[in-house]
Amino acid sequence: MTRPQEAALADRIRQIWLDAAHGGTALPGEPTLARQLEASRPAVREALVRLETEGLIHKRQGAETAVNRAAVEIAARLDQQNDNEEIIRAMGRKASMDVLEAGVVSLDEADSTALEVPVGTDALRVAKRWRADGVPVVLAINLVPLLEGRSPRDLDVGQSLFRLVERLGHQTVEWELAWPSATNLVPPISDWLEQTPGEAALTLDMVGVSRAGHRVYHASEFHVPNAFRYGLIRSVRLTRARAAGRQLPAGE
Repeated sequence: MTRPQEAALADRIRQIWLDAAHGGTALPGEPTLARQLEASRPAVREALVRLETEGLIHKRQGAETAVNRAAVEIAARLDQQNDNEEIIRAMGRKASMDVLEAGVVSLDEADSTALEVPVGTDALRVAKRWRADGVPVVLAINLVPLLEGRSPRDLDVGQSLFRLVERLGHQTVEWELAWPSATNLVPPISDWLEQTPGEAALTLDMVGVSRAGHRVYHASEFHVPNAFRYGLIRSVRLTRARAAGRQLPAGE
């Protein structure tokens, strides 16, 4: 199964999970899902493993697949890469994005260290802003180092960061490292977000990593206070078992 097919299957199973979560029902079994989605059982099983890893379901041998209904309350997860427009739409608000700045810069010491490239390496810098119902909520400043012989000329800098990375000749991003923190906004960030200088904001410092281990982007996001309610989902089964001094049964 190709990646687009895997993604399409995952999206369809995720919708079935969402319907079950809203309806308060269990998830259909693998055979039923395979027939319903016209997919192989191994492919369905792999998609379900992903859902369980994300804390959305719990599979147990001989029992129905339990659905974590409370998970629908978390639209923005700190433990996952998030699409800002999707989060805004999930909140029932109209999403829009505009590019504020785009150009080639020479990386300073901090950015070159984050990207593991020499100081002064040329990089494409793009500043983007997302609005919810016309109100600024997120600002992202993305840096993608330029490979020799590659130019950002004529590139659509408004496309997704992952697509931009590939268009500039880098390998596909496999992982994203993210460090949440907080800061007091200063110009021009405060101006772009239409906030008073000194206002506190959540920040996410992120580095994209390819399968070969190359760091292909460094991104900094600034979130207007209370615009998103970020969260994460943690499984307590292993912790509970350790506390009880026992091992989990097979399939538990």
